[in-house]
Amino acid sequence: MKKTESKSSVTAIFAAIAALGLLLIVAVGVRQIRASTAAAAAPAPRLTLDPNQFAGDTRRAYTAAEKHPEVLAQLDCYCGCEQHEGHKNLLDCFRTMHGAGCDICVGEAVTAGQMYESGTPVDQIRAALQARYGHGG
Repeated sequence: MKKTESKSSVTAIFAAIAALGLLLIVAVGVRQIRASTAAAAAPAPRLTLDPNQFAGDTRRAYTAAEKHPEVLAQLDCYCGCEQHEGHKNLLDCFRTMHGAGCDICVGEAVTAGQMYESGTPVDQIRAALQARYGHGG
């Protein structure tokens, strides 16, 4: 094999390796783009149970929690669930079935949702709930 043919073969091998490397980089990039696009398109996890599985005031309470989680997360629950369920706020009551079986939770959430939607600030909602439910009912 002549020197020219040898150089040509080495150059061709390096070119092939470079092409394969570039192809690998592109493939990894496409895969990452697809993965991030799929993650962005995935629905956000629910913060509450689906209100449609309930009826009446219970549905209204779960709907208020679903629509305004940032509000209910700032409100205390007065049914005692912080002691026996470990809840930190009113929103926690609607992450599980607890809210469906508690008239205090339902009443608080429905009231909070109505007040918030009528423009009442959270501090006034908090005061109204405490006045109405703060002594067990």
